[in-house]
Amino acid sequence: MIDKLNFEEISEGLELPEVKKGPINRQQLVDYASASGDYNKLHYDEGFAKQTGISGCIAHGMLVMSMVGSYISDWAKEGIFKNFKIRFVGMTNENDTLSITGEVIKKYKENGENLVQIEVISKTQDDRITTTGSAIIAI
Repeated sequence: MIDKLNFEEISEGLELPEVKKGPINRQQLVDYASASGDYNKLHYDEGFAKQTGISGCIAHGMLVMSMVGSYISDWAKEGIFKNFKIRFVGMTNENDTLSITGEVIKKYKENGENLVQIEVISKTQDDRITTTGSAIIAI
């Protein structure tokens, strides 16, 4: 296992390893609601969620964002986040397993820092895209 990224060994087009998160379960949704204070019933009350026209409980957007952020920071090791953007493009449902992937799209130096820009995407087990995003990491 690598303890630290080496800027010289990173290249544009480098694919980050795929990581799977999940399946997302009800207890995780309840725990996140408690930790975040977001008690919207869409996240833990299946009957309520179905009454609104969706198929069941959905994960909090910020829970999914934290999974993607964790994916990036695990890869970046001791790198420092300079920027992190996420776009929610689909719902992550209870029982979904997310596959998170990324790619280095730019490697550059700026103001004395070694920077890497990556793009990330999360998909469910049935290939529904739930988030797209990007990050700039100082290595």
